Amino acid sequence: MTSILFFIKKKKLLKDGSAPIYIRVTVRKTVTEFASGKSIIPSVWLPQKGRARGNTLYNKQLNAFLDEQEYKLHDIELCIQREGKEVTAQEIQKKYKGDDKINDSITALYIEHNEQLKGLIGKNVALGTYKRHETSLKLFKEFLFAEYKKHDMSVREINPLVLEKYKYYLMVSRKNNNNTTVKYLRNIGKIIHIALSRGIISTSPMQQLKLKTVEVEKEFLTKEELDKLIQTNFPVERLELVKNIFLFCCFTGLAYIDVFTLSANDITKDNDGEYWIKKARNKTNSMCHIPILDLAKAILDKYSNQSVRTGRLLPVLSNQKMNAYLKEIADITGIDKNLTTHCARHTFATTVLLANDAKIENVSKMLGHSNIRMTQHYAKILDKSIAKDMQKVNSILQNNLAEKEQSGLESQF
Repeated sequence: MTSILFFIKKKKLLKDGSAPIYIRVTVRKTVTEFASGKSIIPSVWLPQKGRARGNTLYNKQLNAFLDEQEYKLHDIELCIQREGKEVTAQEIQKKYKGDDKINDSITALYIEHNEQLKGLIGKNVALGTYKRHETSLKLFKEFLFAEYKKHDMSVREINPLVLEKYKYYLMVSRKNNNNTTVKYLRNIGKIIHIALSRGIISTSPMQQLKLKTVEVEKEFLTKEELDKLIQTNFPVERLELVKNIFLFCCFTGLAYIDVFTLSANDITKDNDGEYWIKKARNKTNSMCHIPILDLAKAILDKYSNQSVRTGRLLPVLSNQKMNAYLKEIADITGIDKNLTTHCARHTFATTVLLANDAKIENVSKMLGHSNIRMTQHYAKILDKSIAKDMQKVNSILQNNLAEKEQSGLESQF
């Protein structure tokens, strides 16, 4: 049997001299107390009845409120029984105060997710991953305000129509391409999946959304373009610096963040006196093992004083500035390609390694890939490689034909 008692705390008088009214719930041996949010002058309180004395309007309204809370608490007791749960004073209090309700806010779930990512940075999460999800949350909030004039939405309200509108917003208003749009939608899908796993929703609206990335040809420099860039000297210091950093990436395959953070600790010397870059990739934490080619070594030597001042081996600018200056370099050199820091990584995999018959297993190790399938995504079949292979095939066919003709001639005699 549940007992509900209203009482005042005279030792906790408020500034106006009134005492706060508390509620005590007792269920068998479990007891809990919590504030009702109301107060009263102690002289008009009837402890035996747990109500106010007198017919003033305030006292009548107060007593009606307390009656309502008592009915509500007993209703909660019945609700817990119907759910098949054990009735305790603490369980009644949780439901009364709404503490049992699950937060179904999409932004709250996303913030919680991002806070967890933040705590895992440097362990099994890269800083870039956390930043991308922060950007994704920002974009979704911008969409909610632009489309619905609200800053948040219950995850229960997110249906395929909302997601289609978000897709349209990303592609039209934000001018993102298909693959970038798919990535942002999948980020939201991850938060929806969290809601699904917690029982907040029973089905995911993502299941009805058709998301498909398209194969995009990644640009890289040909040998001729790479040679042209090496031979071009820029009178403007910032352009010469950016060119050298880009070339260093072309001959090491390091991604922007990995060359930005490159330090003396990442350089080792083997028993043959050869220098290597042995570094965990920032994105995946996978180790990459890269022999340092002479051209890359020359660039390190050129900026050797950099390490003394900053601890970083190269004076790498921000990724935004690097890409902006690379566009300027492309215009000056007449290289009709969208030069970016990541273009250098593709150049390393294709023009520097694969086009020179490097084994794909070794390329994978140098790029820091966990499997060869990832390397195949970077590896491009060059026309030169195709021509070389076809020359071999043609030579074999010609030799076979010559042997047959010779055999035919011999059979005539």
